[in-house]
Amino acid sequence: MIRRVLLVLFIWLPAVLALFPAYMAVRFLIYWQVNCAGGRAANPSYHVADCWDTERAFAYMITFAGLLLFPLLCYGILRLLARRNANRGPEQQ
Repeated sequence: MIRRVLLVLFIWLPAVLALFPAYMAVRFLIYWQVNCAGGRAANPSYHVADCWDTERAFAYMITFAGLLLFPLLCYGILRLLARRNANRGPEQQ
């Protein structure tokens, strides 16, 4: 019971929470492509400093989503390693 609660709290909850920064990163990328990708031709009234702010926010969101997904990645790798070690027979060790 306690293991299941800890699994949900420390593995799956951060993974679900990582969906929001990933969604925001996609929104920032679309916003950047509309306003900044073509330079002045894309949006002549758009200031270059705003493009930098968008790029920085995009980098922050990707980093934050990666940090939230890191426990799920570690958990999955450890589960695969444990399963591989459990499947070894006595002759393979």
